Amino acid sequence: MAIHRNIAYKNRYVKQKLNDWRKQNGILEAEQLLKDINGINNTTQVKTKDLEIPRKALHSSIGFITLYLYPTTDPILVRNSLLVVFTIVLTADLLRFNNATFNELYIKVMGFLMREKEKKHKINGVVFYLAGCIGVLSIFPKDIAAMSILILSWCDTAASFFGRKYGHYTYRFSNGKSLAGTLGAIAIGSLAALMFWGVVTRQDQSNLTINERSWIPERSAFPLLLLALLNGIIGGVSELIDLWELDDNLVIPLAAGSFLWMLLRGLGLGIGESWISSFL
Repeated sequence: MAIHRNIAYKNRYVKQKLNDWRKQNGILEAEQLLKDINGINNTTQVKTKDLEIPRKALHSSIGFITLYLYPTTDPILVRNSLLVVFTIVLTADLLRFNNATFNELYIKVMGFLMREKEKKHKINGVVFYLAGCIGVLSIFPKDIAAMSILILSWCDTAASFFGRKYGHYTYRFSNGKSLAGTLGAIAIGSLAALMFWGVVTRQDQSNLTINERSWIPERSAFPLLLLALLNGIIGGVSELIDLWELDDNLVIPLAAGSFLWMLLRGLGLGIGESWISSFL
């Protein structure tokens, strides 16, 4: 036992002397600096991956497509086209969970747009995205449906970006989402609404009857700036809602569409005529 203790003591003594020598010659500092640099690079890589740039780029592009199609395209035609795409995507998703070979091929082609949990055991978010768009196009007037899709496309992306980047500086809600993400969604939603209600829908007014418009400036209780802010708040709240653990891509457009319809049509604050009062 004494021999072992002596050997252990000598080993510690030699190691201490070696570390002292390395420290005197600046080797320890250089090694630590290298570790710090590698740590920063690894963190940067993780953060870049966390931003999900390809996924969010596709997510956001739907908003621009919506604005492009809105003035001239029949929403029923869009809904029916999305139903076809939805059927194809859902069928492929169900098939890949029952066929490992197909799943491997699917991930090779579409994996860069998917989250890790979607690759293994969760339905692709695109399925819920399409379901949300189809839902609002089926239920709500054309302008409210389009605004709901803009909220899904841009508010959700903004909340994700600002939440991941600045969420650790702000209050975090019980569902894990941050105040930074919600404020980002409100800001982007307000800008989107300002452009949509202030520019796009006014260009389309000649093609719509009074009953087909959800915001009539000369009748509404809301001026454009207030309407834009309310739309932004609706976008932020819709993104924040955690409903029965359903996918955000389904909850956000349906929640936003419901809030907008109740505000503009149900209470009549957008058209100067309450839909609810007609039943009272």
